[in-house]
Amino acid sequence: MKRVLILGGAGAIGSRAIGAALACSAAHEIVVADLSQDAAAQAAAHHPGRAVPLQLDVFDEAALRTAMRGVDAVLNCAGPFFRTSLPCLRAAIAERRIYIDVCDGWDTTRDALALDGAARAAGIPAIIGLGASPGITNLLARIAAAELDVCDEIVTGANLDPGAAVGGHGLPGRAVHWLRQLGGRVEVWRDGRRAPVDALQALRLALPGTGARLLHTIGHPEPLTLPRTLTGLKHASHVLALDRAEAALAEGLSERVSAGRLTVERAAAMVENPGRRPLELRLRVLAARCGRRPTDTPPLFAYATGERHGVRRRVAAWITRLPPGGAAGAAASALAVGMELALLHRLDRTGVSAPEDIVDPHVFFEEFAASATPRGTAPSPLIQIASEPEVTA
Repeated sequence: MKRVLILGGAGAIGSRAIGAALACSAAHEIVVADLSQDAAAQAAAHHPGRAVPLQLDVFDEAALRTAMRGVDAVLNCAGPFFRTSLPCLRAAIAERRIYIDVCDGWDTTRDALALDGAARAAGIPAIIGLGASPGITNLLARIAAAELDVCDEIVTGANLDPGAAVGGHGLPGRAVHWLRQLGGRVEVWRDGRRAPVDALQALRLALPGTGARLLHTIGHPEPLTLPRTLTGLKHASHVLALDRAEAALAEGLSERVSAGRLTVERAAAMVENPGRRPLELRLRVLAARCGRRPTDTPPLFAYATGERHGVRRRVAAWITRLPPGGAAGAAASALAVGMELALLHRLDRTGVSAPEDIVDPHVFFEEFAASATPRGTAPSPLIQIASEPEVTA
């Protein structure tokens, strides 16, 4: 039986990942690592005899590598991931340990994939971004694209609080991460290549089976990783269902950071503490309160356009329910499924991969469904697919 190290094990995702990992057949014991010894001990105490706490600073390379030597796999739930993913991945490669994280930074993912050769040489699989989004969204994109003979555009999306599933403790990780996703310039896939665009561009998307929705583009890994697997893809982007107040706050803070009127850290403080926002921004957010996040948009979805039998069609694939804990629970369960597949040698490649490069979506969702189905209830379809002809004006 295998030992697994969970970094950020007392955080929103990490604490749920303990139970999700222990529910799998491959994991026997979990090392719950956290910057706070007390928090690690409290999280481990919920699983007596099968989880042990460890105080660990992931930026202490020597301590991190020592912790990895006693385990078979590493699950990184310690945010913010644009700061933690690369040092943790490098340490796992050096120690030749299976590595999986839930990194959702588009630029960090790009840099992590550049370590593919080193991971191959070490003989380990490393999966970057196997959480709710990215992760489940990537695999939904594969399912949607498979309904087409030729897929030329993918839009992945989430109807989730953008900061809710970020691991770690306290303000900086979650809020700075939120600003990085929703503010400034980000990269998408346009005309078959990476292209910088402004975040928060409004996009009205007609989702087959659910109807038209006004969504906003944000910075995320999916548009940059999906073209690696879906060859011939011309366009890819990622969107978020924001209510008007959330969009107004993100736009206002992003404008101030870009103009040099705020540091990212001060802007992050305003995300968490409305009282720190200037009056002008508070009024702007207040005026937008009348709009709410569309609750009937699926929590995680993918939209594909292309051709089927010579006819232009659009396809939507979405998940119908999440495990307990919402976005954090979904990320934890996704990590656990990836861990199980890796430990049981059910992945077909080594090196650094995005989820869609290495995980069979049908195998994944078959395993994932158990965590999203309450005990004592009859299982219902986890994934819905809808397709319709593309209508041009």
